Order: sequence, then structure tokens, then C-alpha cells
Amino acid sequence: MKKITLLFLLTLFVFTTYAQTVVWSSDSEDYATDWSILDNDGDGFDWGVYTGGAESFGFNSGALFYSESYDPGPPPTGLSPDNVLFSTTFFIPGTATSINFKMKVAALDSGYPAENFAVYVYDDAVGASFDDLIYEETLTIGGAGTAKDIMASIPVSFAGKTVGILIRHYACFDQNQLLVDDFEVSYGTLSIEDNSFSKVKVVALNKSIGLYNLQDVSRYSVINMTGQEVLKGETQNRDYIIEAPTLALGVYIVELNDTNSDGVIRKKVVLR
Repeated sequence: MKKITLLFLLTLFVFTTYAQTVVWSSDSEDYATDWSILDNDGDGFDWGVYTGGAESFGFNSGALFYSESYDPGPPPTGLSPDNVLFSTTFFIPGTATSINFKMKVAALDSGYPAENFAVYVYDDAVGASFDDLIYEETLTIGGAGTAKDIMASIPVSFAGKTVGILIRHYACFDQNQLLVDDFEVSYGTLSIEDNSFSKVKVVALNKSIGLYNLQDVSRYSVINMTGQEVLKGETQNRDYIIEAPTLALGVYIVELNDTNSDGVIRKKVVLR
């Protein structure tokens, strides 16, 4: 019977990233100039804008976008929306090696929160499409104070391109309203310059990962290949063992955070 071990593949995946640079953001105040909408199902209901009250749901103050899955009438009618919100396009530098999207989202009604939404990215030279999904979720809570941050990675194949973001409200019925606001896209670049990570060693151990010669590093994450964080914690000594007895076989990324800078190092491990 094969023993389960973690093999550290240092030469395949070693890099340090620095603080993210914002290339586009919106607080929805630019709704009249930098956004467009599409009633994709042709039912006459589309994205609209509330020009105040965002903070009561947990958004930053000011305007926010909403899309309906219920018409109060008369007569009251459940809706099956397919409404698309288009951002303005923006350029991502070709040097980007990580690209991140975030926004805040909430459901209007605490009694009917199951609003489904998806986020897509597209190359402006090709045209808007639903080909590149980066996030999808059906909300489970709603009402005042429930706006939450969602974050997603944009494929690095979009570096060096002018891109746009699509927010799609669809695949739900007879709820109330989806609310979105506080959008941002940022990117990071890579460096292999000498720094506090230069002496860090990561060693393959049976059902654990050994971290040695830590200096300013105090936080770690273990991330699977779907982007899920499966383990996290803080190191306590210059030498530290991450216990990993329950991880399934497969490839993982170990991410170490430098407490004295914005540096991050990520290294690939294979559990087999």
C-alpha cells in the first residue's frame, strides 16, 4: 500500500508577489456614463439604480445597482430575470501575473434571499460573452446589513488586453431584488528578488508540510486547485510544521505571508 506523502516541487512554482495595483473601480456613482444594461430575457424588467440608501445594506454610501426577480404589481408577479450589467472596459497591463475582481452583493429581502448571480470577464477585442465565468452564487441571506464581499480570480490570459466585466442576474424566480456595488479589479506582478523569503525552506513530510528558516513570515494558507483555502493558520517559530492529515490527494499551493511587507510567496505541493 502506498504511503501518503507531500512532495514539494520547488522548481515548478516559486514566486513572490507584491501589493495589488487597482486598474478599475466603481462605486456605481458613474452609472450614467460607465455602465450599460441589457434586458436579456426581454420581459421589460432590467437593472436600475438606487441613488441612496446603500449604507443600510452594508455597501459604501451612495448609489447601487438593483435587478428584480419579483414585480409587486398589481397584480404581484414572480419574475425569472436574465438581466446583464456591463462595466466600462479597461486595460490590464501585460506584466500582470495575478488579476483579482471583487464587489459587494446583497439580497433586498430577508424572507426571499435566493438571488442567483454570475460574474464574467471578456476581451473587448472579441466582444462580450458568457464564455469566461469567474464567479457564481445563490445568496442565502438578505436584508439590512447583509452586503458581503465576493472575490474572484481573473485568468492571467487577459493580461495585456482591454477587458470588461459582466454581472448577470438570472437562474432564480420570485425572490425580490439583487443589489450590487463597490466593484474593483486589481493586478499583481512577480519578482524573484532577494528578500526575507530567500532562506525559507519548505520540506515534504508525511501528512504534513515543514516550514524552516522563517523570518518575518507569520501567516500561511494551503489552497487547492479550485482556489479554495483548505488550511490556514499562523506560524509560531522559525521552524513550523503544518499538519495536513485530512487533505485529499492532489495538488495544493502553500502561500506564506510576510508580516513586514506586502510580499507573498506561493509554492506548489502534490499530495500522493
